[in-house]
Amino acid sequence: MLPEDPSMNKARSVCVLLADDHALLRDGIRPFLTDLAEDVEILEAVDFDGALQMASDRVPDLLLLDLKMPGMAGVETVSAFRKACPDVPVVIITGQVVREDVLRAMELGASGYLPKAMSGASFVHALRLILSGQPYFSAHLLGPGGGEGEAAASSQQAGGRFADLTNREVQVLSLLVRGESNKEIGLHLGLTEITVKSHMRSIFKKIGAANRTQAVAMAIQQGVSG
Repeated sequence: MLPEDPSMNKARSVCVLLADDHALLRDGIRPFLTDLAEDVEILEAVDFDGALQMASDRVPDLLLLDLKMPGMAGVETVSAFRKACPDVPVVIITGQVVREDVLRAMELGASGYLPKAMSGASFVHALRLILSGQPYFSAHLLGPGGGEGEAAASSQQAGGRFADLTNREVQVLSLLVRGESNKEIGLHLGLTEITVKSHMRSIFKKIGAANRTQAVAMAIQQGVSG
């Protein structure tokens, strides 16, 4: 029997501080944030001072931080938010991925670094992973060679294992990335839950994933979209 991974399910309530000075981007992100929990409170800030004050006054469960907001001093500003709310995951959302910034963000204690070009499904799943306590730094964000040799080798190995998936397994994995449960995947593909679980076990074995959360993280890193 393949259990559902708790981190794939919606939490009861989540407070998110979305700090970005572009109203259009905030409007675009907001609908995806509502899928993180049954009850989602979204706080918004448009500059560094406002975001820092808000994070201090109303400690959120998750902080999404744009590095290009007025008052920001690049990735180094992460340290100010880590000091203001040390237990809150700080996630950088950016339109321009800079390898050095990714590495520095990791050093400063950021929990994630997400390109604004991500698909909505991948964005939601990355945030769910982060909320479950797992940092999210996709290997390809580290640039050519993956940054660290070990990470690059791991990424290449994972890519090779993904090539072993059957067409049906790829379909199942794509729906898993989208956030569907075993029952929903079965209804979508016309399969029984038992068959879906069988495909899941095969997928996990082939790509080397220990659970649903890890499988989704690996799939997103390999460019599998929901």
